[in-house]
Amino acid sequence: MNPIERFSKHLKDNADEISKEITDYNLKKLEIILPAEVIEQSLSTNKAFVEFLGNTLNLSKEDVTDTFIAWFKERQANRREYQFSHEELASILKPYAETRLQLIEMLTKISVGEGLSTEEVVFVNNRISYLLDLSITETMMERERLASEQNKRNQKIITELSSPIVPLEEDMAILPLIGEFDFERSDHIMTHVIPKISELRIKKLIIDFSGIAMIDAEIAARIFNINKVLRLIGIETMLTGIRPELAIDVINTGVDFSKLNTYGTVQQAILANAK
Repeated sequence: MNPIERFSKHLKDNADEISKEITDYNLKKLEIILPAEVIEQSLSTNKAFVEFLGNTLNLSKEDVTDTFIAWFKERQANRREYQFSHEELASILKPYAETRLQLIEMLTKISVGEGLSTEEVVFVNNRISYLLDLSITETMMERERLASEQNKRNQKIITELSSPIVPLEEDMAILPLIGEFDFERSDHIMTHVIPKISELRIKKLIIDFSGIAMIDAEIAARIFNINKVLRLIGIETMLTGIRPELAIDVINTGVDFSKLNTYGTVQQAILANAK
């Protein structure tokens, strides 16, 4: 058994002790007290990392990269997520550099004790640093992915809430547009709101622009297309809430709104329909 193999065996045989030592060191550096479940998960993760290191020192850098990423994703999928405030998360991350250095120093002493040459010690230290860097990279990418998914879910909710259909009378409803009117909003109206309007047997729809901040050429074209689709399926549209500055924006876009039914307020549209 060569020195690298002896070192690998030592890591696997003593993973529990190494994990406990580095976890205890890290806990002493923290400014907050972690829940017992988080500490247990940390012990388990550290042990698994040490075992992974011991099992893969014989792999090339290319092979260990693919193996580590697959191993990391499997552990991430099976681990429990804990919610921490920004302050708590900052406190947890603060001692990372010191803990990382402590781990490398611990494993360097072990590698020297197992008779590794200077070149082999450097190889082991480089491999540890590389795996730790991969871990940070994968963690950041996973957090970014989760944040992106959450943002998409939030945006969907916001879009649905900002484009509600409000029935006014038996065959009349109002669609108040609130906030920014972009591609996602117009697509949501085309694919979700218009079918809903048909289901409700609405014949007249007031589209209110009071909550829209600005209208550019792209927005004007989308509004025009929505109006066209509604007319094609037999729904009469009335546009309200187009303030003077919005009217100027519409004129500047070159899109012709003159043939559309427009009213200053929702009340005016309702009164005109009652005549």
